[in-house]
Amino acid sequence: MPAEHPLYQAIVEQLQRTIGGAGVRATTIPRLALLVLGLLAGRTCVLSQLAVEVWALRVTRARSVEAVGRRLRRALNDRWLKARTCYEPVLKQVVPWERMSRDGQTLFLALDESSQDDRLHLLRVSVVYWGTGVPLAWALWEQNVPLADGEYWQKLRGVLDRVAAIVPAGVHVVVLADRAYDVAPFVDQLAARGWDWIVRVKAEGAGRFRDRAGGEHEVRTLIRTHVPRPGHRWRADGRLFKKAGWRPAALVAYWEFDQQTPLVVATSLRPSWQVLEWYGRRFWIEAEFRSEKALGWRWEAAQVQGIDHHERLLVAMAWATLLVVCLGLQVAGAQLTRVTQRTPAGQPPPAPRRPRFSLFRLGLNVTRAALYRRTLPTLRWALADPDGPSWADRWLLHHASLSPAA
Repeated sequence: MPAEHPLYQAIVEQLQRTIGGAGVRATTIPRLALLVLGLLAGRTCVLSQLAVEVWALRVTRARSVEAVGRRLRRALNDRWLKARTCYEPVLKQVVPWERMSRDGQTLFLALDESSQDDRLHLLRVSVVYWGTGVPLAWALWEQNVPLADGEYWQKLRGVLDRVAAIVPAGVHVVVLADRAYDVAPFVDQLAARGWDWIVRVKAEGAGRFRDRAGGEHEVRTLIRTHVPRPGHRWRADGRLFKKAGWRPAALVAYWEFDQQTPLVVATSLRPSWQVLEWYGRRFWIEAEFRSEKALGWRWEAAQVQGIDHHERLLVAMAWATLLVVCLGLQVAGAQLTRVTQRTPAGQPPPAPRRPRFSLFRLGLNVTRAALYRRTLPTLRWALADPDGPSWADRWLLHHASLSPAA
């Protein structure tokens, strides 16, 4: 008999609670759990290495590494293992949707694209969370195969439809996207769903802007005039996308001293300076992609073949990321509590430094103890405070709040 493993059992139990009996075959749950555990243990998508780690942990009755490898391949061949039924249901439970709607909190989503070297192209929407991202919905296709006319927008529409099926209608959504998306067809899709958006604008592009007085200007001329050098900023309300018949939009621009060019964003929100801070959260999804490719799951090293197999692998990777972020959240909370307890009343806390580890790395460190020491704290599958700042900013703000001057 295999030895009971606390982390494996926690994964199985959560899968059973969220996807059991929802059109998923009973065999799919242990297969997915084994794949997730292998990712956490091996920190790679190479199945042969996952098999070695899972076999060493003795969580199955398999007598050899080869037998474990066959089980992992069965998971990737399982046609019931789909994001819609095997991942999306947990997102409806771990995010405090009702509280966000009631308290008017904002859900920030980042849309971005990545690739598995020159093999696969990934389009994904993620919840940007505490300096990283948690996958929400995605589309996958071959990297160097041209898409048919209109197929890209069809895939994008499908991803946004999946997001709309997850996020309740009463939650305020703001979508963050890079300058590749400063086009009317994109913002029209967001507006049709009642979502706000912040999109970076090509500051030297040929776009036109119509101000509230009816004057029409080149965007690049406006930026050169109002933001001529570092330290300058400018904002205005009006309309963009002349060729599409104009759309309501505001422009906000700022040239930081350490940047070569100004940052210019367009938004459906009011043109406040805070829009730029919110747009900065788009870069959190890049930390998520880095975690998948390097620190976490090394997706680019995966040797599995075919879109369907990679789709199932992405489901397991999403579960592994969610678990690590939830554990990291618990560790982060404990660290903030320790800082408070170690600071005598009326005395300043230790000089604040940026935290040593990211939220993702904090969670990943805990999984090592859970895997090999077989000790696991009570795992809370919850993403608290989803509209708050990054973990690094929280750490610094917490130290500042303990200062006597505060």
